[in-house]
Formats: sequence, structure tokens, C-alpha cells
Amino acid sequence: RNSKLLKVYLNRLNKNQIQEILPYRQVRINSAYTVSANIFMASYLAGLIEGDGHIAVHDKNSSSKKFRPKIIITFNLADKPLADKLSAVLKVGKVISKPSAGHVILQILAKDEVLKIINLINGYMRTPKIEALHRAITWINEKDSSSIPCLGLDLSAIDSNSWLAGFTDADGNFSITVTDVKKKGIFKNKRVQTFFRIEVKQNYSREVSEAQGGGGYFNILTKITAFFTVNLYTRTRYVEDKVYYSFMAIAHNSISHEIVRKYFDAFPLYSSKYLAYKDWCYVQDLLKVPLSQEGLDKINEIKAQFNSKRKVFDFSHLDYLTF
Repeated sequence: RNSKLLKVYLNRLNKNQIQEILPYRQVRINSAYTVSANIFMASYLAGLIEGDGHIAVHDKNSSSKKFRPKIIITFNLADKPLADKLSAVLKVGKVISKPSAGHVILQILAKDEVLKIINLINGYMRTPKIEALHRAITWINEKDSSSIPCLGLDLSAIDSNSWLAGFTDADGNFSITVTDVKKKGIFKNKRVQTFFRIEVKQNYSREVSEAQGGGGYFNILTKITAFFTVNLYTRTRYVEDKVYYSFMAIAHNSISHEIVRKYFDAFPLYSSKYLAYKDWCYVQDLLKVPLSQEGLDKINEIKAQFNSKRKVFDFSHLDYLTF
């Protein structure tokens, strides 16, 4: 699998371009001109952190106890195997389960471990959260007299690396709907539809410079929707006295579905969403021929254990997760 990813990536880079990105990314070139799989996993990790991660940096104007930059990544309880795997293969952090809160966190506090993650994801960020990364780097450079560069946004094509896979493991969703088709109130048949959606808030919580891409998520969601050849949607939700605004990219037709499948087959998911993705693909394959009752029964069986309803998890796909 990694050899296929390497071939895809090498087709987009020449040797000089690869040499330019080496100093601050965990990438190696040997005499045979090969790139390690780390370049793919670094972009995956950047996407995951931009979706469900938090880079905490002490405010120099705060009177509270000072602390070094730390990184915390949040996972659903069901995805503890992924948190454990990342901690093990990266040799960083501690996995803490919080059942009452409904999640698990990978907490990275040690100086060298935080630096390892920063050097991995630096240059692969695509959202306004790059501001937090740059704040952490600036803090470290000032306190440790180091010179880590604040690399800019990754402006490469969405399908050039694993960033979208990581971002999807955080903020993506696969869905299957089965509805009744009626004509003049009379039931005719069942309609089965599949959707892939990414939804994020419209604005980042801090001010972000134009050099860092600005504080909105419009640019990155526009790039994602262009990649899927779909429209960008906005959503407004009212919860008690609060209003939440978000952007959505929804792959809803055969063309966008084919793009989604081609991407995730090349750059796989690693959370339990990988299992949802495989079921999602299976349902689409069933729909390539006229839907029989047997096919509909299979789809209903899948829906009965889909996403949050899933009770049995097979994380053998994590065997492919290496750095």
C-alpha cells in the first residue's frame, strides 16, 4: 500500500522539490531515490490535528502558571485503538479515556515529543489552525533559542497527500438513507442514497493574519468542494440562545462519489470511519444494478450497525499505520 502512495506522490514532485522540503519534515531519500511513507502520515496527522486537535500555548500576558506548548487530540471512545496506535508508533504522549465525556484524548506534553509532532506537521497545515502552530513555534524559538521556521499553508492539490484523510477522520461523515417513494400518497418503492459530508465552523476563534491564510474556513472548504466538483453550502443552527455557522461540502452524486472513493482508496482513513467507508462503498456497489429485495435487506442490515450504531469493530486496518 505504501509503495502505491509513494508512486502517486513522486509523480507530483521532482527531486529538487523533495530536497527543499526535507529539513523540517520527517522524510528520507536514499540512493535509490525513494521517499519514506512518513511524508504521507505527516500530512494525515496535520489534518487530524486541524480537525480534532488542540495546540495549547501559554499566553505571555497571563499571570497563570507557565507551561510549555502541548498538543491534545480528541477521539471518540470507539476510536481508542487509533489513539493507542498513534501514541505507540510515534512514541509520544499518553492516552486518557474519559467515558463520562464520551471521548478519549491523546495528550502530548513532553518537550521532545511536542517538537516531534511540530516538525512532522509543519508545512502541511491547510486551515486557520496554522496560527496556533506558529504561536507554538514562536514560543519555543524564544524560550529555547531555536530556529524552527514557521512554514506556510500547504497549497498543494487536495489529492496530493493524506491531509484530507486525517481531516475526515476528525470532521467527516458517511451516511446512508433509505426513504419511501410515493406517488399521490401511494407507496411505490424505496430510494437509497449515500452521502459523504465534511462540516466545519465558518470562523477560527482567534485573529489570523492574511499571510497565514486569514481566519475563515471558506478557502479550504472551497478547495475541498472544487475537488469533489460539488457546491459549497452554509448552515445555521440555533441552540438555545446561541447561533452556530458552518460550511459544508457534500458529495451526493456518482461523479463526486467516484472522486471520494478514488481518494480514500489511495489515502486511507484510520479511525472507525474506515469501517463506515467500506460499508458505504458496498451499498453503492449494490445500487449499480436494479435494487432487489435481497439487496435492500442487506442495506438495512448495514444501516442497523452503521456509524454510532456499530457495536463490533475490526481495527486490523491499523496494521498499515506506520511512521
